[in-house]
Amino acid sequence: MRLVACILLLILAGCQKDFDSQYAETERKVKAAEAKIDAEMAKEAKREPGEVSKSN
Repeated sequence: MRLVACILLLILAGCQKDFDSQYAETERKVKAAEAKIDAEMAKEAKREPGEVSKSN
């Protein structure tokens, strides 16, 4: 019974590490996308009224 419990704990520990690394990678991607959107919004805010946007 102890062997089964130890094996289950090892499996769970491995899954947790994998989840943490996937979460960190997703968080990094979201922050990069957020920075890009913020930069685009700042650029748009500086644009003169009536000026045509070149992004589309």
